[in-house]
Amino acid sequence: MSSVDAELAPALHAPQPTSTEQVLYVGIDEAGYGPLLGPLCVGMCAFRVPASLFTPLAPNLWNTLAGGVCRKGKDRRRRIAVDDSKNLKLQGEEPLRLLERGIFAALGASEQGIVPADDAAYFRAIGATLPHEDDAPWYRDVLPLPCNIELGDARIATHLLRRALLKANCAITALRVTALDANPFNQLYERLGNKGALNMSLVMAQLASARELANGVRVVAAIDRQGGRAEYAQSLQTQFPADSVQTIREDDELSTYRVEGGAGKLDVAFATRSEERHLPTALASMAAKYTRELAMRRLNAWFLARQPGLEPTAGYVQDGLRFLAQVKPTLVLERVPEQAFVRMA
Repeated sequence: MSSVDAELAPALHAPQPTSTEQVLYVGIDEAGYGPLLGPLCVGMCAFRVPASLFTPLAPNLWNTLAGGVCRKGKDRRRRIAVDDSKNLKLQGEEPLRLLERGIFAALGASEQGIVPADDAAYFRAIGATLPHEDDAPWYRDVLPLPCNIELGDARIATHLLRRALLKANCAITALRVTALDANPFNQLYERLGNKGALNMSLVMAQLASARELANGVRVVAAIDRQGGRAEYAQSLQTQFPADSVQTIREDDELSTYRVEGGAGKLDVAFATRSEERHLPTALASMAAKYTRELAMRRLNAWFLARQPGLEPTAGYVQDGLRFLAQVKPTLVLERVPEQAFVRMA
């Protein structure tokens, strides 16, 4: 383990934990920061884990849950692949296969025990709110799930993960995604003035929601560094105005903080490649990416129904411009203003 992982550990700042003490181990990551079309998605995953796993290094949940999870898509034991969503998408023979299997297993093995039958149920389960159909008609139609795996495979994956969690005395407390589509994205961008501040506001909101879930239990959060930014104390103080914010370390490698107040203690680290070191962050990345993929699936299906033969888009800038030019007749016909469909940044 590196010094990056060690800085996350609450044991650096507290007495040795008791055998029953719990920590909420949280990861936050985004997907869809750069595209022209579709939502920006920020995921949050929270695990309840024994405090003794912080030794004082942050726990390696890939090792702790090795009976149910791994990093690779092809595994003889059929374990669930959990990794940065970009890595998993490259491994899958079908674009959504590994993402979908991991997210279905996590939802099924979570404390809520959810198995969504369609994408509307999935969006409800993770708290992702798409725009109202009058504002964004391309999100109107509900589509069935799963779309790239068999339901039986999802059940096997869920069983494997649930068994590994029970053995390690761990639990998945929450898997949530905020999805910000073009119109609300543009409104928030105009208010905040830049995309970095916009993304940070969503990250801070997810951090606050994780802290509420903790109900006073210590929270340890690993978040991917936001661009080249190294200073986050002011953002944390703005989000938690009644608490004290202590800067522990700020440099080119890592930024770590202790937030403390009536809601309990929060240790948070912003570091590059957090999703490679912290399984909750990797799972948050997967949930954010899967949510965006399902939103784009709805969007493409709606336009294809009106313009047969149209090539689908992933929404990234170059291909998004191609798609926008081709669907303008439909936008005009449906009386959809371009600013409700296209991000301004």
